[in-house]
Order: sequence, then C-alpha cells, then structure tokens
Amino acid sequence: MTILSAILLALSFPKANLFFLSWFCLVPLIANIKKKNAAREGLLFGLVFFGINLFWVTTLSDYAGFWAIAGYVALVLFQAVYFAAAAVLIKPAPAFAIPFIWVAVEWLRTQTPFGISAGNLCYSQVHFLPMIQTAPFITSYGISFLIVLINTLLFSKRFIAAVLVVASLVIYGITELDRPLVQNEKSLSVSIIQANIPQEKKLDPAYALPSFDKYIYLSRQVKNADIIIWPETAVTNYLMDSPLLLDLVRELAIEKKAHLLIGTPYYDKGMIYNSLVAFSPKGAVVGAYNKQHLVPFGEYLPFRKLLYPMLKNSGFFDADFNSDPNPKLIEINGIKIGALICFESTFPNLAKERVAKGADILLTVTNDGWFKDSSALQEHLNMGIMRAVENRKYFIQAANTGISAVIDPYGRILKQSKINETAVLSFELMRP
Repeated sequence: MTILSAILLALSFPKANLFFLSWFCLVPLIANIKKKNAAREGLLFGLVFFGINLFWVTTLSDYAGFWAIAGYVALVLFQAVYFAAAAVLIKPAPAFAIPFIWVAVEWLRTQTPFGISAGNLCYSQVHFLPMIQTAPFITSYGISFLIVLINTLLFSKRFIAAVLVVASLVIYGITELDRPLVQNEKSLSVSIIQANIPQEKKLDPAYALPSFDKYIYLSRQVKNADIIIWPETAVTNYLMDSPLLLDLVRELAIEKKAHLLIGTPYYDKGMIYNSLVAFSPKGAVVGAYNKQHLVPFGEYLPFRKLLYPMLKNSGFFDADFNSDPNPKLIEINGIKIGALICFESTFPNLAKERVAKGADILLTVTNDGWFKDSSALQEHLNMGIMRAVENRKYFIQAANTGISAVIDPYGRILKQSKINETAVLSFELMRP
C-alpha cells in the first residue's frame, strides 16, 4: 500500500497531472506508518515517489553519461531519507500534527546546498487553480499543508470535514478568480524569442554564431515591442567581451527601438556569472541580473577540494560560476522586473525577495533543453504558476526549447509555446 501511495502521488504531477489523487493518496501511507516500521515505510515511499518524479534527471545521461545516472540515484536516495525522517516523526504524533511535520520536511528539503522543491505537494494543484488561491496568504507550503490535512482527515474517517475543507477552498478560489485585476491603462508589449536550439548544438562551439544569428533573425520579426527577451545563455559566448556580437546586439536594439534582455555568461572583476543583461533602445547597457542560487554539480562543484580530485577527469568541473549574493532588479520604462534564472523559480523565497525589493513583474529565463521533452519542462512551468499566485504578480518564462509562457497573478496561462518549437511569443501585458 505504501508503494501504491507513492505511485498515485507521482501521477498527481506531470505528465499525468491527475491532481485530485493527491487529496487522498497519502491515506495508505499514513496507515502503514502507524502500523509498521515507520522509517522503512517512509524510505520506501520516498524511493518510489522520487524515483518516478525525478526520473527526468536521467535525460542528462546524453551529456554526462554515467555521472548523470549516479547523480539521479544519489538525489533520489537523498530525498527519500527526508521522507523516512518524516515517517519516524509521524508515527507517534497525533493526527493534527501530521500536516505540520510534512510541511516542515518539505521546507527542510529546500535548505541544503542540494535542496530542491520538486515533489512538494503544492505543485500538484496548479492545474486546478481554485485550490491554490489562498497561496498569497499561506504560501505554497500552506497549500501543501492543506493537502496533507485533507489526507489526515480521511485517514481519521472525518469525511465530512475533509469535504468541507475542499469545498471551502474551491468556493474561495472561484471567488478570487472572478475578481478583476487592478491595472493601469497603459500596456507593456513583450516578445519572447524561443529559438529552439538543441542542447547538443549549444554545447558545440561551431554552432555558437549560427545560434546567435537565429536569435537576431527571429528578433527582427518582432513588431512594436517594448521588451524582447532571449532566454538563459542564449549567447553562449561572453557577450560583453565579444565586440562583434555586442555591436550586433546594440544595432538590433536601435533598429527595433526596444529593450533587449539577453541571457549570457558575464565576466566581471575576476568573477564569472550566469547573467541576464538589459540593453536600452539606444543600445546602452542599462542593467544586469547575476544568478544568485546556482545548480550544484551543474554550475558549481560543492566541496571542491574534496570532490575535484575524483571528478577532474570527467571534464565537467574545471571552473565554477559565481553566485551574486545581492542581485539587482532590472528597471524598464518604470517597471521593475524581478529576474530569476533557471531553477531559481523553484524556490519561493527567491521570488519573495524580488517582490520585497519592489518587483512589479517576475521573469524567469531558462534553458530546459537539457531535459528534452521530459516532465521537467512542465514541472518547471508549474512552479512558475505557483510563484505568480503566491506573489500576485505577472510571471513570464522565456525558455530556449520551451515552455515559454506568460501567467497572470491568479495563475492563468495567457500565452504559451509548445515544447521543441521555434516561436516568437508576443503579448500585451497590462502594467501593474
């Protein structure tokens, strides 16, 4: 029954998206924890659930071979240990404490250098928008709390109470979704360039210029945009240190009379950043965002002194990106943009920090081409939907191979691209 719980929960997430399963799928797990060896049941649940939910990590084997599979196994084991610990705490706990324990463990899973929020229960509900409209008040962790609460009420045979909780959430959510957005009259015209460069080509230096040319060509198809956005590492060279490319970008900005936001590696004072650089319609650099939360083993090697001697022959860890501990907002035409790069959008606290600094819009630029057409792309977008609702801000996602999208403050997808298509996604965004 523990395995059944894990499989049903996994089916609540992409690609199945059977969100309603999460409302009751934990009941067999809770029953087994109470009756059997709690640590064993929790570990088994975690291994099966994360083995399915994180299977997209194995797509990296096309680029990293054995190391990707080893990383997948290690990540699944690491995350399953959290579930084992949660089960040990749940076994002696009264029913009312179970949601608190579960959510505390969800939060702890994001706090280490290897922290991730994939698999948090809240993300299973983003395709049922009424269920998540309390997120601005209780955060995404509060949504997870409510899901576990419903499961706990069903386990305790308090069926009427469980139905009332679900009904109350849905009624409130429908009411919120009917609420008109408060906006100014003027709009902001935005275009996302999804050039759809396969990861194999992005890794090949011979394709750097052809890829750049494709972004230039697609950008020239845009008409009357205030902002044109290129995704993460759209320019794989160091743009600011490449005079030819820099001149072409400046010429494009002047030609289109638009601000350009371009993902590129950035070298500054001996530091290397994964950055988003902003150009004005006059071709001047008017802002930059340097990534704050880096991907372990992807953008930097944790415990380098210990691990590098063992991994130096892999060819993947010769240099690290640097983290910017004090990232800045990008301001365009009086609108403050809170940027996030790649998996930064999966962490609620980072988006909250941007909004606390005054961000009017949240923007993620990403290259999910690493993960082909796996569930990772939809899960990443789902987290963006939650960030939009949590913060009641428009959320824009610009991706290399997809999924690019614009999401309103209530989680409604206003425009969306397909995976693995070349697209120019243009839309009018009402100014907040």
